[in-house]
Amino acid sequence: MKLENFITRVWLTRLALVVACIAAYLLLVKIGWLPLNPFEWLLTLGDQLRTELPKYGPLAPILYIGFYALQIVVAPIPGAPLAYTAGYLFGAVPAAIYSMVGILIGGGISFLLTRRFGMPLIQKFTPQSWLDRWQNLTAVNSSFTWFLLMLAPTADVFYFIAGLTKLSFRRFMLLVLFGRLPGIILSSYLGDNIEKFGAQWIFILIAAMLLISLAGNWVRQRIEKRTLTTVSAPVEPEA
Repeated sequence: MKLENFITRVWLTRLALVVACIAAYLLLVKIGWLPLNPFEWLLTLGDQLRTELPKYGPLAPILYIGFYALQIVVAPIPGAPLAYTAGYLFGAVPAAIYSMVGILIGGGISFLLTRRFGMPLIQKFTPQSWLDRWQNLTAVNSSFTWFLLMLAPTADVFYFIAGLTKLSFRRFMLLVLFGRLPGIILSSYLGDNIEKFGAQWIFILIAAMLLISLAGNWVRQRIEKRTLTTVSAPVEPEA
């Protein structure tokens, strides 16, 4: 079985499992065994935090930016939930700004660390399965390709891998800025308006993010396949 067919089957299985879980939950809601909005306690907690935030002044966004940057460098915490949370707490526009600053700081540090210490740094904290799958991206020096990788839901290890390419630091930062900005704006806006949208939109959002992840995974597969073909192609001797 080809690797890409196996990966596609894995993702389709995950998607089917999520759809089945959502259907089961809606059935239990219809019966009356579960509440319609399972996130109501989170919204209550969010209201309390939003009330407390003004007491901390500029320290609150500074802490958020630092935490966002830190999770890219040292912790496997998905960034999207942070952007949703920031949208709810700070508002759409401030949250988008704070999140992008955190991404640029964390992504820049990851890039520079790898450029200084090389692949041994990545091998210390990245699962071998990830390395086997994505290490061929070190041979990708196309700005457009890296823009597509930043545009799709991106694993934090990509910021490190980019440090092994020939991309300049300035160019990579621009790619991160313009590639990640649309998703951050959307996440911040949805977080800011989550009460208006209601619980049904949360499930729609989860389904949409899964579809986007599938699309991003498909793009990465195409890029990885093309890169592997390029890297493994024999070099003809000069006449």
